[in-house]
Amino acid sequence: MNDLINIDWEQLHQVSEDDTEFELELLTMLAEDVKIHIGDLRQAVVARDLMAIAHEAHYIKGASANVGIVNLTALAKQIEQLANEHLITNTASLVEQMAVDLSHLEVYLASRN
Repeated sequence: MNDLINIDWEQLHQVSEDDTEFELELLTMLAEDVKIHIGDLRQAVVARDLMAIAHEAHYIKGASANVGIVNLTALAKQIEQLANEHLITNTASLVEQMAVDLSHLEVYLASRN
């Protein structure tokens, strides 16, 4: 299961000061938070609201990068870049990939509890 998510453990250990319990707490809070923002991002894509797409993607990018969730960070960066370039052609599929990656994180977290 661990191979389905790409975590920058060095980043996560640094943020948590090597506290494994705190790492799980951080990842759980991120998963809950990002789930909401992915929903908002989906709505923004349907509405073709480039500013909202860029805003939501930027938020997810920063939150994910902070705790070292590599795939979510990369997808959010790509979505933000597309929105800033006024391109939303592949955005919906990227958001769905983000949701899949989030579900992998949730399964990982469930296996740790």
